[in-house]
Amino acid sequence: MYKLQPLFKSVVETPHPSCVYKMKKISDHFNHNIAANNDGTGENTQNDATSNNCEVEELEKRWTEITSRLQRLQSELAAIKTGSASELSSFVDAGVRNFQDLVIQASPSNPPHSLPLLKQRMEMLGMSVYARTHVHSTVAGHKLLDDTLKSFVYSDSRVERSKAHVAITLIWIKDDGEEPSLMVSPSSQGVAIKGEANIARYLARLLPGLLDYESQPLKAAQIDHYLDLTECSAPLGARGLKRDRAAALQLLERTLSTNKSLEGSQVGVVDFVVYSALVNSCTEKEIGTHIRSWMDRCRSTVKKANATTSPSDSKRSNLEKYLLELGIAFRTVEHPAVFTVAAMMEHISHLVGFHAKNLLVKDKKTSKLYLITARHDATVQLGQISKVIGAKELRFADAETLEASLGVQQGSVTPFALLNDAQEHRVTFVLDGQLWSEKNSDGQDSYLNFHPMTNEATTSITVAGFKVFLKATGHEPVIIQL
Repeated sequence: MYKLQPLFKSVVETPHPSCVYKMKKISDHFNHNIAANNDGTGENTQNDATSNNCEVEELEKRWTEITSRLQRLQSELAAIKTGSASELSSFVDAGVRNFQDLVIQASPSNPPHSLPLLKQRMEMLGMSVYARTHVHSTVAGHKLLDDTLKSFVYSDSRVERSKAHVAITLIWIKDDGEEPSLMVSPSSQGVAIKGEANIARYLARLLPGLLDYESQPLKAAQIDHYLDLTECSAPLGARGLKRDRAAALQLLERTLSTNKSLEGSQVGVVDFVVYSALVNSCTEKEIGTHIRSWMDRCRSTVKKANATTSPSDSKRSNLEKYLLELGIAFRTVEHPAVFTVAAMMEHISHLVGFHAKNLLVKDKKTSKLYLITARHDATVQLGQISKVIGAKELRFADAETLEASLGVQQGSVTPFALLNDAQEHRVTFVLDGQLWSEKNSDGQDSYLNFHPMTNEATTSITVAGFKVFLKATGHEPVIIQL
């Protein structure tokens, strides 16, 4: 009825190929050989046979490699399910495990003491671990950061990040003592893994053999029980209630009275997570005898976990060597890092002798430096001391000046650091008069207790021995009465 005009007045035929992709004929290979051999000697047939044999041998070789690798993968999968440490080592050596990049953020006031042990266990399982510690700009120069924290985890200089199985980056941040957090893949991980217990659980699943976890249901329940005690709001956590903490400590005391560790015969990851919680939340008075002995074993283990000597350990070692060369007797007691006099006294109040507080100050007018050492409970008024020693106005020296003059960090100031000023004598030593008497009221030797270049230990020395030390370093003290 109706006739419409065509949409296109003319249609051009477009050729369509019969085959989009075309493979080379297998027979072309043989035809090429035949064309290349026109002498009729039959060498072309021999060449074809040789070529075919080579191809078959190559295919057989590849098939053998594939089946061998498949069998190895099956064996390694079984090792993962059973948590076999020996099988894990071969699994790592095979190079099939993906590179793990672990970034942990922590507060200097709540250090993750289990981290060095976790690193050590990875290395014991045959893994190459690259570790470094960094300081965020918000806490750079903070009084809580000493050499120990700045080198909390580190790896041997021979370990390259590009060749490591695991990279651990610890970043000290300002977060008011919150739990440490772990980020594995920031681009895809929505929620950080918070708390040392959960970090240990994650690594246990990631690295079979690191922790005997879930291979035995009953043991896994026991492990979870101890780890749960360390959560932030749990009895041993940073925000746990004191009454609940007392009950948890009694449980640990009973357990450790018959066992050397929470995991079994030797200190393990679970022990160190709990140890870290106790160091960060409990006082010395709350800890029982068996827990204290167990903590000493944990502390000894972490020292072994450090593959190289940290800067603070090196300074302490130099001091002890110097004292021995002078023939000065001393005794050193180790304890958790302390940053205030009150925290220090919780660990060393049982030591005989005077305990001291030490201040490095600077004259505002002349920039002259003074190290003031006084009894820990003495009242120190800088205005009055200024008049006695003839200074204009005394102010506390900053961290850079402290490091440059005495070679120690804030929190580790000690008269023993005068050893680092034995050549230049930039620092004048000002001493509380009551710390200068060689005998006490009972006629016995008087003792002084100072940090040995690190706030993780306290060294006892007689006043007589201290006088020998000062004479050797060339520091005649200015005696004042406080």
